[in-house]
Amino acid sequence: MSLEEMFSSISEEKSLSNESWDPLSLRGSSEAPLWHEGVAIASAYALIIVVGLVGNVTLIRIFCAVKSMRNVPNLFLCSLALGDVLLLVTCAPVDASRFLADAWLFGRTGCKLIPFIQLTSVGVSVFTLTALAADRYKAIVKPMDIPTSHATAKICLKASAIWLLSVVLAIPEAIFSDLHTFHITQTNETLITCAPYPHTGDLHPKIHSMASFLIFYIIPLFIISVYYFFIAKSLIRSTINLPVEGKIPIRRQ
Repeated sequence: MSLEEMFSSISEEKSLSNESWDPLSLRGSSEAPLWHEGVAIASAYALIIVVGLVGNVTLIRIFCAVKSMRNVPNLFLCSLALGDVLLLVTCAPVDASRFLADAWLFGRTGCKLIPFIQLTSVGVSVFTLTALAADRYKAIVKPMDIPTSHATAKICLKASAIWLLSVVLAIPEAIFSDLHTFHITQTNETLITCAPYPHTGDLHPKIHSMASFLIFYIIPLFIISVYYFFIAKSLIRSTINLPVEGKIPIRRQ
């Protein structure tokens, strides 16, 4: 369904509701509950933002302050926390504002920047979790293959590569996201919204959705599942080979 069809259906629903209900009665009975609902949802967003910022900033501060915490898994977790902070500071307030105002409040620059930051943060989270799975696989299944020299520098390079890859994959969001204006004739309203691919047909949004689904969900999920399958297999095999307490292996002559 295109954006025009979606908003035309919304306008039809509004016109039908206006025919069956008195607008004056709607202001007293409908707008106030909707406003209260928007405030409640925005308050929940605010709570999530505060809790998320406290947790992630605390993790980053501990990682930077305590030298013994600067190992490979914690470095990936610090990168993950940095991506979450970026998402909480930029995208979460924008999502909360949509429940308080019908119009887009952040202009054309915000329309291009916010989806770009959001997809960058998603990429950092997903690819960092994939890198963590690969690191756990090497530490458990092949511990002798882990390089000991310049390990921290190599992990920093990997984390930087993850951020660079996430930024590159999010560039189409910044290029194609734009403002789109709809005029609803039934209610004589003009609605400005931010949408990806607003000036193209139905093919580009479908390709975009499928590519994002594969790159940011299916492929990382498959890789993580394979890594943890071999980790579980190695752990089960090691527990089977452990000597049972009280039993001494007998050497045959």
